[in-house]
Amino acid sequence: MLTRLATAILALATLALAARLVFQPDPRDGLRQADALFTAGRYHDALAAYRRVASNAPGDATARLRLGMVLVIRGEGPAASRELGRALGLGIDPAEAALARIYQGRMTADMGYGDEAARAWAQIPPSSPLYGPRLALEAEERLRAGDYATAEAGYRAALAAGLPESWRAAAHLRLAALRASSDSVGALAELRAASAPPRGVRPVELPLIAPLIPPARPDAGQLAAALAADEATRPQILGQLYLHAGLLPLAEVQFVAAQAHGDVAHRAGTYAAYTRWISGDPEGSAAQLRTLAAAAPGDPRPRAMLALIYLAARDAPAALAEIQAAQGIAPRDPEALLALGRWHAAQRDYTAAAAAYDEARRAASPAERGRYALEQARYHLEVAIEVCDAGLPAAVTAATLLPEDAGAWSALSRAQLACGDAARARQAAERALALAPASPEAFYHLGRALGALGERRAAQQALVRAADLAPASVWRVRAEAQMAALGLAITANTP
Repeated sequence: MLTRLATAILALATLALAARLVFQPDPRDGLRQADALFTAGRYHDALAAYRRVASNAPGDATARLRLGMVLVIRGEGPAASRELGRALGLGIDPAEAALARIYQGRMTADMGYGDEAARAWAQIPPSSPLYGPRLALEAEERLRAGDYATAEAGYRAALAAGLPESWRAAAHLRLAALRASSDSVGALAELRAASAPPRGVRPVELPLIAPLIPPARPDAGQLAAALAADEATRPQILGQLYLHAGLLPLAEVQFVAAQAHGDVAHRAGTYAAYTRWISGDPEGSAAQLRTLAAAAPGDPRPRAMLALIYLAARDAPAALAEIQAAQGIAPRDPEALLALGRWHAAQRDYTAAAAAYDEARRAASPAERGRYALEQARYHLEVAIEVCDAGLPAAVTAATLLPEDAGAWSALSRAQLACGDAARARQAAERALALAPASPEAFYHLGRALGALGERRAAQQALVRAADLAPASVWRVRAEAQMAALGLAITANTP
């Protein structure tokens, strides 16, 4: 009996000791919780969590590394550089050193220091699980620089080195975009490869570098639709996809190719000139537009665009001359009137600018009126003049005529907020989110509306979502400023 009792007491004591060992606080729990936030894309909350961990353990290299990583994603380059440097200086194992280098490369590339990015990435050896993603990121930088042949070779090298599934799909999608410009069969093969199930053993997913995966622009659906179009319209569609993705040399080539087809030739020429302009060649763009104007003397649009180029160059007299020439061809052309509005705004004659924007909307065809109403609404919202008298009605018109355009509903929400109607602003923002569920702008306006309605917890959730969806953008900055104004931003200071 005593033996059994002693055995039972010993068993209970052992269980108690085990429980104490299992449930005692682990100093790494805070880091694991912060990592979970980071890998879930909750960067605003992850930043606060990493700061708490770093504050409690200032000499913890891993905490410094993670803090640097989230700062890279938020576009805070100088602060990120300090934290990554401190992590490396404190001493970390080779796996975490590679993690620091891959984020250092992304950070310095985003800051425009391509040579420094290359040096950081070069320190990730072929033996590292991050080697394939490193090659993909190097290819991405060649893509940004317009070196498409080297970019394609880089993506193929990354695939050969081995990529986690999410990275593999992204690399094939990039190759599809590159091949679509000249090889539709090859592009379709890459699209199929992007969605095909992986063969053999694939490298494990690496959630801590998932935020670095190249964005799907253009995405698979857009590319497939463009490749399915007939040969006459495909170059124009591809050109617009490349333009929106920032692949400007590819866009210009497609617009030039589209000029061979009569139905879209003139519009394609205008797009080609615009592409050259935003690529940093205003003189070349202006020369193209003059050629277009001479070839189609009855079309005011090339001159209206010329006016915008001159406005950007702060040559107001030349801009006005082109606007007057365009109006001499078509006195009520909406594009010329829009250019006139921008010209008046540049001269700070906001009343005259407002009148020109209003006239442009009135002169537009019924099919185009919604777009011009949206331009008018945005003008009043940006200059903060006559927002309720003119901007709000224009925003209502835009949302009515463009019911599937999330941007129109976001503009309406912003105008209603400016005019003190938080309830309707909330409805408009929710409509924008129904159309574009990942819109940081719409979440920002929803957060402001909820804050004005006194729904503080919901406001915080919406504003944090805006910040997380575009962590390196103005929407994150605005969302966090709004949280601070509402007394909702709770983050520790960096130690």
